[in-house]
Parts: sequence; structure tokens; C-alpha cells
Amino acid sequence: MCTSIHVVALLLVLTMWSSFANSCETCLTPSMIHYSNNTEMKIVVITITSGMSHSDPPLFYFFNNEETQTYLEPGKSFVKFTNFDRKIILMYWDVLCAIFYAYDPSSEGDHQRIYWLVNPEGVFHSWDNKSWEKRKSWNSNNCL
Repeated sequence: MCTSIHVVALLLVLTMWSSFANSCETCLTPSMIHYSNNTEMKIVVITITSGMSHSDPPLFYFFNNEETQTYLEPGKSFVKFTNFDRKIILMYWDVLCAIFYAYDPSSEGDHQRIYWLVNPEGVFHSWDNKSWEKRKSWNSNNCL
């Protein structure tokens, strides 16, 4: 019981911190966060970085079917602390879109750090923020 309360309190603090960090452009970068692959904590850290240039059209996304769209500035990152449930991203770039799972337990295994890089070529995935695999291309049809 006590452990459950501590886990809930930790998630609450991390969620509030994540909301603050997302609204503070210069306060937090992914390199400032220290991670552990201790899956007993039940926390996943998802980082989405815009590889767009300032001359590119704006990049907006919706995280996990939230109603609020968020603008992802070129060169900036969005960091989300979350649980191990599947998370979806709907992203818009000009007239193009991409829909993908930001976290899918069936494909991520025990990885607790998930990195995404979004650029004009598409959406790229990494577990180490160094080696990238293209997961999605931009789509001009069926943008919700």
C-alpha cells in the first residue's frame, strides 16, 4: 500500500514537472535528464525533437488524443513522462500528417527511453538518441 502511494506521488510530481518543462523553452533539455532502465518504476520517458528549420512550415502535434495541439519549435524537444500504456501521436506539418505510436509496449520491449526525431524526411525512432530508424513518412491523405 505504501509503495503504491509513493509511486502515485512520484508520477504526479513527474507529470507536473513535465508540464512545467514543456512550457519552459530553456529550462529542460533531454540531456539534463538522468534515466534508469529500472522497469519497477513503471515510467517511460518519450522525447520528440523537431529537426525542422525555422524556414519550414510549423509543426504541430496532439499527444495521446488530447484536444490541445502543441507547436514544436525547430530544434526544440518535447519530453513526456508517462506510464507503460500505448501512446499515440498525431502530427501535422503544413498539409502533411503522420500518425504513430510514441510508445507501444509490444515493440519497445523494456526500453524506458524512447526518442523521436521529426524532420522533412519523416519520423525517426531511436532508443539511444544516436542511431535512427525511419518509422513514418509524411502523408497527404487521411489526415484527421
